[in-house]
Amino acid sequence: MIITLASGNKKKLKELDEILKHTELSCEPITSNEEIDVIEDSLTFIGNATKKAISYAKHLNKVVVADDSGLCVDVLNGMPGIYSKRYAGLSDYENNVKLLDVLKNKENRKAYFICAIALAFPDGKVFTYEAKWHGTIANEMKGHNGFGYDPVFIPDGMKDVVASLDENYKMTHSHRYQALKKFVEDKDEIINYWRHTWQKWYFKENITKRNWFWLASKHGGLRFRYGNNWTIKNDCGQR
Repeated sequence: MIITLASGNKKKLKELDEILKHTELSCEPITSNEEIDVIEDSLTFIGNATKKAISYAKHLNKVVVADDSGLCVDVLNGMPGIYSKRYAGLSDYENNVKLLDVLKNKENRKAYFICAIALAFPDGKVFTYEAKWHGTIANEMKGHNGFGYDPVFIPDGMKDVVASLDENYKMTHSHRYQALKKFVEDKDEIINYWRHTWQKWYFKENITKRNWFWLASKHGGLRFRYGNNWTIKNDCGQR
């Protein structure tokens, strides 16, 4: 089963590929001509991820996964939160400088990264997952690895910021990894829905409205089982 990632971010694709490599699921990124503008105006990470996933799923008529993530600082009442990407400006450096300035002389520097993941089908069915990565904010920026707030975030149990740690550590401990792990743990339910519910919806919405022979040649042929159960082979890239 192929899932489309609603992002062209190579690092996100690498993380997703890594955790899916021993499953029946695989992932592909969207292409530049498939991109659409989705206004992420929800007040929650789950809300933004869900809106993006559903918008792309309906636009592409494919199964799509999207995420929204950010940094929440306890003493700032959860800020920057959903505004993490544009906290001070367009660059990671500006965001980190502002955060360190706001936290100057603050004793409580506890914070956590949060990642929300939404998997959406074109029929509107959505699976959602969320995970947090706890730590503290450093007093200065360090390191050259990673992106975002990695130069100022020290994970619990570690003595250095994420940007100074080995990349493999982040790949197996981050908030995104933990959320993706929950997603993979649900893979059987997801695949079962794809096989037994979504394909029937697609059949009703598309096959009955089109020329059978044209659709068969376009999608590599149709394959039927006996009785009421049926499946489509190579349908819309979903294998």
